[in-house]
Parts: sequence; C-alpha cells; structure tokens
Amino acid sequence: MFERICTLENLFTSHTLAQLDNRYKRKICAFTYALEEHLFQLRFEMIRGLYHPRPYTYFTLHDPKTRAIAAPDIRDRVVQHALVSVIQPLFEKQFIYDTYACREGKGTHFAASRLKRFLMAARCAYGKDTPIYVLQCDIHKFFQSISWDILLAIIGKTVSCPRTMTLITSIVTTHQSAQTLHHQDDVQLSLFTQGCPSFQISISMKNRTELPIGNLTSQLFANIYLNELDHFIKDTLRIRYYARYMDDFLIIHPDKAYLKNLQQQINVFLQKTLHLTLHPKKLTIKNVSTGVSFVGYRVFYDHVLVRGATLRRIERNCRSKVKQLKQGTLTAQKLVETKASILGHFKHAHTYGLMKRLFGT
Repeated sequence: MFERICTLENLFTSHTLAQLDNRYKRKICAFTYALEEHLFQLRFEMIRGLYHPRPYTYFTLHDPKTRAIAAPDIRDRVVQHALVSVIQPLFEKQFIYDTYACREGKGTHFAASRLKRFLMAARCAYGKDTPIYVLQCDIHKFFQSISWDILLAIIGKTVSCPRTMTLITSIVTTHQSAQTLHHQDDVQLSLFTQGCPSFQISISMKNRTELPIGNLTSQLFANIYLNELDHFIKDTLRIRYYARYMDDFLIIHPDKAYLKNLQQQINVFLQKTLHLTLHPKKLTIKNVSTGVSFVGYRVFYDHVLVRGATLRRIERNCRSKVKQLKQGTLTAQKLVETKASILGHFKHAHTYGLMKRLFGT
C-alpha cells in the first residue's frame, strides 16, 4: 500500500489535484517550477521515513460563520492527495449510502434530493394524515473534539500497512503554525489567526484532539470517525430514514417521544465511543410540514426552497461583488463566475421568481 502512495505517477497526479484553483499563487508556482526535483525529494523523504508535515498557515473565514482554516504547504497537499487516492476506496466500501459530505457523486444537491425522497416515502408509509417529525442534531465543536487515538484506532482496523499508518499518524498529530510556533510546553498550542487576532485555535497536545480544517485528509478522517455513528444508527437502532452531511444529521419518524429517546441514546453513544457531544442549542424536533432545513435548502414533500439564511448570504455577497466591480477591484469575469455559482445552487430548488428578482432571468 505504501509503495502505491509513493509512486512518481501517483505523486504527479496528486500535484495536479493539489494545485487546482491555486496554481498562480507564489509558493505553488515556485514548487511547480522545479516540479520533478521537488517530487523526487518528497518521494525520497517518504520512503526513508524522513517526511514530516511543514507548519500550517492559519487564517479565518467569516462567512457564514467564523472558522479557523489551516492551509498546509503545497508539498503536504501533494502527500495528502496521494494518501487519500489509495486509502479512500477502502473506506468507501464501509460508508453507508446516506452520508453525503466529501464523497464522489454525493454532495449538497444530492443530499437535498435524497431528503425530499425520504419525506415522500415517510408520507406514503405512515399516511398523509399522520404527523411526521424530524430530529435534527449537530455535534458540538466536531473537528476540535476528534480524538487522535480513537481515530487512529478506527483507521488501523482497515489500514494494516505499518508505514502507511506511520504517515497517517504524522499527518494527524503534527500541528505547527507558520506564524507562531515556539511554545515551551507540550500542553497546548495556541495559534492566533490572520485577520482576526482575537480568534485563536487551541490544539490540545495533552488530550490529543482536533483535526485542522483545511487538510484534505481531515475531510476523509471526519467521515471515517462518524462512520461509527452511522452504523450504530442504521445497524443497532435500525433507523430507516437517516441522513448525515458531515456533523449535521437527521432522523425522520412519526413518533415524537421515540425521537426524544433516540436523541438520548445517540448522545450516550457519542460520549462513550467517540468522546463527542451533541450541540445542546442545535437539537430540534419539529413537524416536517414546515419544511426541513438541510444543506442550504428548505425541503418539503413536493418542493425545495433555498434556505433563508443561505439566501441572505447570497444577496449580501452579490451586493458586495457589484460594489467591487464599480470600484474597479473586481473584474466582470469574476462577477459572471459568481452568478454562475449562484445559479448552480438555485437550479436544484424552485427558484424561478427568485432568479428573476436577483438577475432578471
């Protein structure tokens, strides 16, 4: 397995994927300029066991909410793509059908369509006159709470190659900042992010927790981690209408009391098995007749609308881009690309009137 990860062919392919949408950045251009030299050196370090991830560059995103993003060095992105290309197929076989984040052929649009089918199927199964409810849950500080030791133990059940596990361990447990490194103790590494000095990431070295948002591997590892929850809900609790997108998940059932009991069982499982907890302020049980908010849409039995919060964010973004265009800080081509992206989201919902109001189309 490790030999497949380290082949030059795999590293070249991984470089192509790693530089998508960022190929003109200075560091990526410098790496690409001497590509063969850098890939041969990277392969040498991996084979000899000398490879270690370089420090991350941290910054914040504020839309839709403040998130600290860890941007790995280009050589580390190449390694992550090479690793994921080999190990992801092994885990894809284990994932349930109805988990949608960061999977080929799935995504937000597929998730919304699937939820609509769930609502229609539940209505047919339980009858039109039967109230149907949805339990929606969110995991509290999910990425920050992921235990390295539990994650590595889960991965180790599938990945038997020791050298591959050493590489995975290095990616999971190595956290350094390009801005502020040099911490004298091993208890906690506090990383202040660019553009928001008051916002910081606290990576607990002592508790061995947190995956950096920004790593390609973090997306796969998060799905692997919560795959334990998926199988508990599907195989042990025998839930039929269950869907998950990253750490947001929902269950559809006609019995409200039953859903409340499920919520408690799930929370106990998360705490004991994965050292996670449900977000107390994001637990809801409500009638599906008012629509189910999920992956940026509001899904009903017979139609899909764009979620209100998503729409407000899109309108705010449009106004900002138009203002930038008038000021000369944005090209017309970028505005066209933004419009195309918005229309791509809208076309999966009933938005004829909305598109006419925003774009006159």
